[in-house]
Amino acid sequence: MHQSQGTEPDMYYFDMTDILIYVEKETTVSGIQRVSFEVIRRMVARLGAENVRLSYWDRGRRAYVAIDASFLKDMEEFSPDDLGVVFFGKKARSQHDAAPTLVRYRNRPLKYWFYHKVRAYHAARGHERYFAKMGSSIEEWEAFKTRRAPLQAQGMKELSREVVSETAKPGDQLIILGAIWNIDGLEPALQRLKDDKNLEIYQLVHDLIPIIATEHIAADFSGEFYHWLRSSLDYCDRLMANSQNTARDLRRFMDEIGQQRPIDVVPLAQKFNVVHSNRVRDPAKPFKSRLSSLQGLQQSVLNLTKTPFVLVVGTMESRKNLWRLAQAWQRLIQTPGLEVPKLVFAGKPGWYNDDFEELMSATGNLGGWVQFAKRPSDTELGFLYENCLFTATVSFYEGWGLPIGESLSFGKTAVVADNSSMPEVGGDLVEYCDAQSISSIYEACHRLIADPDHRRALEQKISTSALRTWDDVARDVEAVLNHKDG
Repeated sequence: MHQSQGTEPDMYYFDMTDILIYVEKETTVSGIQRVSFEVIRRMVARLGAENVRLSYWDRGRRAYVAIDASFLKDMEEFSPDDLGVVFFGKKARSQHDAAPTLVRYRNRPLKYWFYHKVRAYHAARGHERYFAKMGSSIEEWEAFKTRRAPLQAQGMKELSREVVSETAKPGDQLIILGAIWNIDGLEPALQRLKDDKNLEIYQLVHDLIPIIATEHIAADFSGEFYHWLRSSLDYCDRLMANSQNTARDLRRFMDEIGQQRPIDVVPLAQKFNVVHSNRVRDPAKPFKSRLSSLQGLQQSVLNLTKTPFVLVVGTMESRKNLWRLAQAWQRLIQTPGLEVPKLVFAGKPGWYNDDFEELMSATGNLGGWVQFAKRPSDTELGFLYENCLFTATVSFYEGWGLPIGESLSFGKTAVVADNSSMPEVGGDLVEYCDAQSISSIYEACHRLIADPDHRRALEQKISTSALRTWDDVARDVEAVLNHKDG
């Protein structure tokens, strides 16, 4: 930690604006927000809570404010409920305590009550298609009634806020790890902090997909992202990129607009975010331990693991190339003598995925060979990773590719597209394919299915590899903050 010319040490402000917007809306948190959380809580420990503030744009007060960061030391897992108490002074209905399909309304009691009545009406009359449209089922609705409510957030309290422009001093550092584009009022506030307080501002860029793969992005969003990235160069001292590929994209962007900033590459982790995983298929485990690891799992998720399966994790959108993967799976099903596993998609619905959805509808999910775990909890996702044969990430483009690293952290190899950043994550531990070729995807999947010795050899290589951890990421972020020659 560096220190300014005075005796008072410099302060580190870590922006949490995008995390709080997600928590407030009670929307499923994306990979970017989870990355921010994992890094920030480690940085609090590395830098000392007394030297760190958690900052964010308070839309109600129209001010950029900050709070004490010490409470993060005791948060091992991302908890929307605990964060809701700290930042908003109230605890919403827990996500686990909200009925299926009603999580979005858990902070709106009247809407929650109304739609709960509607869902109960359709469940009582056996309207299965009504629930299917929302990615759920009557079975899931009924199972929720018997679920044991988890422990609620305890000991959390709202903390006092300080206005950053009133307390910050030259030399203090503001680190933005999340997605802050299209947040009304935030950019001007950051520019004022730069101009008036001479804060050193760092931004982690996760990808340039909105302006590189525009065919998979809503046009207005691409324009908003371009504006944000261009204007961020006015107030950022340095940029961090989450992969060498993202760094190359950033350099091309800066060359195009004629504005340069130093770029530090901070690769993300090859590690799952959940503290506890479930290894229920380990016969050496005591019976009690094996049974306890089933707690918190919906029956629908347990059912997915009754037969061998391959796992696909991530938002179900066109960029993920799901239609080609499904076409490859259809070929696998038709391959004589091949014992084909199911294909399980775990994630939430996304943009422009009509071709995949129409294929699933027309073929009855490929005759039942394709199944879904929509919006799984972290515990459920860990359970699926632990029990799959391997995973598949065949995207057209990724900024990093968290599911690839997460798969490796569970000792599972993967079929991975050989483009953008994904080879940086998979290394020599996965089977590669051409995302544009159904035949290439088929051949890569076929090899891992038909040749178990090859699959086990990759798993053995994974078990002896030093995978990158979130502590490694935090160490590299700290090194960037102490890098003063650029």
